[in-house]
Amino acid sequence: MTAELENEIKTPPTTYEDWLTCFDWLKSVSFFDNDTAMTITKGSFVNRGHLSALFHQELAETISAMLNRRITRFLKELNILISFNELLDIVPLFVKFRNEIRKCMFFTDFGFLDETIKTELEQSTKTQMNTFWNDTVAFLQKQALAQSNADLEDSLMLIRRMQLFTQVV
Repeated sequence: MTAELENEIKTPPTTYEDWLTCFDWLKSVSFFDNDTAMTITKGSFVNRGHLSALFHQELAETISAMLNRRITRFLKELNILISFNELLDIVPLFVKFRNEIRKCMFFTDFGFLDETIKTELEQSTKTQMNTFWNDTVAFLQKQALAQSNADLEDSLMLIRRMQLFTQVV
């Protein structure tokens, strides 16, 4: 990652070009801190015309790339923990993954984004990630039962109590 990209993210994006730079940066990093997330959410964009459609497409592609990067890293780390039988570290891995996925939802704080687009992107993202989360837990449950692994069962009990996304009532 270049220093130029790091510096670009320090100010809220306001133009389409700024957003493209921001999106490229978001696609390339594995982690970003809360200050950076706040800077991004303070950005603005005039949501009209042809650029609006391009912006929405780029945003969706960025979210997808961010999620895929985090899923890949999570699965790699999970496989390592399982292969080395470090099952007590699985719960913190799920917590870390949950927190990183929640950061990928930064677009929900965009005041300039059309509510319909925001809602569709949010629901799509949540559905996909909840399915992945549930499938991963189900796979681990089968592994725990097949191997009669009490440590994995204990970890799964804690993981099942976690929510990937906060439910709004």
